Amino acid sequence: MPLLDLGPSTTSNVMYWVRQGHPVSALDVMARGGNMDRVRLDHPDDSFGGVLGWTALSHLPAPQARQLMQELGRVMRPDGWVFAVFDGDGRKPPAAQRYRIIDSGTLGFEPIPDRAPPRPVLTREVEALFQPFREVRIMVMRHASREALGRRP
Repeated sequence: MPLLDLGPSTTSNVMYWVRQGHPVSALDVMARGGNMDRVRLDHPDDSFGGVLGWTALSHLPAPQARQLMQELGRVMRPDGWVFAVFDGDGRKPPAAQRYRIIDSGTLGFEPIPDRAPPRPVLTREVEALFQPFREVRIMVMRHASREALGRRP
């Protein structure tokens, strides 16, 4: 199943998925500094079975985050999954973090120095972003961040 990794990612994360047999395309939204006037992914329709959004959506202004979710719906295959993390509780800007896959059951995170913090994203915005998807699950983690998982119809 081909995957799209929106970053911020690491080589070890990409290699984890490659070793599992999944080709990975990477686009680090954070590396663009959120400077995306119009979000358009350079991939054909139905290209990916899964999207690793990590914290990319919270590094974009709200209108571009909505555009990115529409684009993800276009490039994802039917029944494909999108995963995203929204750091913090949504009330104040959290520090920029990168998530690392430790093993099949463990996800760690580390601060990213010299990166602008993501914007705070309230849970109701997370719900709105994932509205076009079905089987949406939003989980609150121990450190108050939210993980969201949605499946394309």
